[in-house]
Amino acid sequence: MNTSIKTLVAGASMLALAGAAHAQQLTFAGGWPPGSAPTGMLEKFADAVEENSGGDVTVRVFPLSLLSFAESNAGVRDGIADMTVNLTPYFPAEFPNLNMLAEFSELAELEEFASEISSTAFAGALSEYVLLNCDDCQKEVADQNQVYLGAASTTSYVLQCVVPLESAADLEGKRIRTAGAYWARWAESVGAVPVSISVNETLEGLNQGVVDCTASNTADFVNFGFIDVVKYVYLGLPGAQFTVPVTMNRDTWGGMDAETRGEILRASADLVADITWVYIEEARAGKERAPGLGIEYTDAPQDMVDGNRAFIASDKDAVARIYEERFGLTSGDEASTAIRELMGKWTELTKDVSNGDELGEIYWNEVFSKVDTASYGQ
Repeated sequence: MNTSIKTLVAGASMLALAGAAHAQQLTFAGGWPPGSAPTGMLEKFADAVEENSGGDVTVRVFPLSLLSFAESNAGVRDGIADMTVNLTPYFPAEFPNLNMLAEFSELAELEEFASEISSTAFAGALSEYVLLNCDDCQKEVADQNQVYLGAASTTSYVLQCVVPLESAADLEGKRIRTAGAYWARWAESVGAVPVSISVNETLEGLNQGVVDCTASNTADFVNFGFIDVVKYVYLGLPGAQFTVPVTMNRDTWGGMDAETRGEILRASADLVADITWVYIEEARAGKERAPGLGIEYTDAPQDMVDGNRAFIASDKDAVARIYEERFGLTSGDEASTAIRELMGKWTELTKDVSNGDELGEIYWNEVFSKVDTASYGQ
């Protein structure tokens, strides 16, 4: 009898070891530093994948160690990591379609869509369009040996300044740090001087007077220490948001069965929701701290906001033209119309959301659950 018990125990141990040996571990290269709020969301994603798969798939997160944001595309393309947050504006030639769509985030500043949580609507609209309706987007991601798994969005970009701005006329000649093409076009349109410096250099630029303002999202007000030097934060312009796509190595994705892909997609819906929401939370925290530091945190003068919306109304058409001239894309007008329609839908869907879990459930039900995991990414 003792022998039988020993045999059963030994057999159970071997089965457990066999299960462990066949468990697949994915690597996720994150570009945010350890301990940051977005990195916490990546770790939450890792826990969700393990739970969804019953331990068959695990994820190891490497925060700002395996790949930086600038290295993420090539790194996942070449299999150095299985997954990443792929900031496509860093790679304009590789992702023209995705970057054109990202520039349509300026629509979030129009009166019918503008709100503190407009990023939840834009992330939903963008993820729906790319996951379900954009063959050209899917092709350019596949050409980079990757699979698109949805996108989060930062909060809207605002002016964070060391000098006061009392009217639109005060923008003339101001040196404004810009993060990309949209913000540079906007600065030129108001007579300001766009200055292209990295976000890591911006704090020093503000402190030393190299720039008068930075056009940055309201979460980076805290994340990159601008809160320590700026004296004025003006909401309502220049607007637009920075999209945060999640991608996976295509070979890794192809090696999974449809059920496992579905488990990854379920966790991805929550991940893009959580990253989007944590930017909102960090923005709120910065706004609460600002008055105690003597910072004027307020809506921009109305003539500046009105001018900004007029700029956006014309710029959305310019985006299509620019991408046709630079990259030969002919879908800009169609994409702009589609994203605007989706923004209406998603503004309604997300208007009462109060946390990342609620948002993730909406993303899953409305978009991610509709992906055919047997054929997607193949």
